[in-house]
Amino acid sequence: MSGDNMEQIVAQPIRGKADLHLHTTASDGMGTVEEVLEYVEHKTDLDVIAITDHDEIRGAWAARELAAKNNYRFKILMGQEITSRHGHILIYGVEEPFKMFKSLEATVEWAHERGGVVIIPHPLSYMTLSVGENQLRKLFNKQLHVDGIEIINPSIAGYVRRHEVKTINDEEWDLAQIGSSDAHFPHHIATAYTSFPGKTIEELLQAIKDRTTQPHGRYLTIKEQLQGAGKQNLRSLVILPADKMRRAIATVSRRLPNNK
Repeated sequence: MSGDNMEQIVAQPIRGKADLHLHTTASDGMGTVEEVLEYVEHKTDLDVIAITDHDEIRGAWAARELAAKNNYRFKILMGQEITSRHGHILIYGVEEPFKMFKSLEATVEWAHERGGVVIIPHPLSYMTLSVGENQLRKLFNKQLHVDGIEIINPSIAGYVRRHEVKTINDEEWDLAQIGSSDAHFPHHIATAYTSFPGKTIEELLQAIKDRTTQPHGRYLTIKEQLQGAGKQNLRSLVILPADKMRRAIATVSRRLPNNK
């Protein structure tokens, strides 16, 4: 091998891999926090992950504690997927929970006031609660911004408007391009991911800011989408709402005057 070729190989910048949209049994995912982390450790080459349970940050807290205890090779970026009145919003780097069903504007402002990073998942999709094109344009017209947008999301929700999202972002918005698995099952983790210059969380966040991220991955087949969908939908549509209702009632009960 010639010296020139050696220099070219050495000069290649290191690019890390991140999957920033993962769910656990803390919300509507089908893998526990431990199962998710073990899968990432032994079945992927990811450098950074984010647990982004729906309107729930306890899974991310538990993941960070478990990762530190077990000395996993990858890093945990704190995250949550918040349900705004205008669709789901991914928020990273914020340590506190946020109340759901606020406006898109209020949710984005809250995150940025706390130094958070905002990514729009499965944008423009009509298959799940997603932020639409008109709402994003209204946000931008108010001189508010988001930091990135999912260009590749392997689910059917990410598939249906993929071409429109890519075209609009390329021609107008120029947001950081993100690929994430939106995995609700451990074996779907890293079916899509984001590459970035470096390996650390700090380098990832800088890459999002600099728009030097790149999305990678594939879309799930119909068979993959259907496997386990019944149990996952039961958890998402029945078990999880019931659990949230019980916790809400318990919280209100503790605040009543007769309760000490």
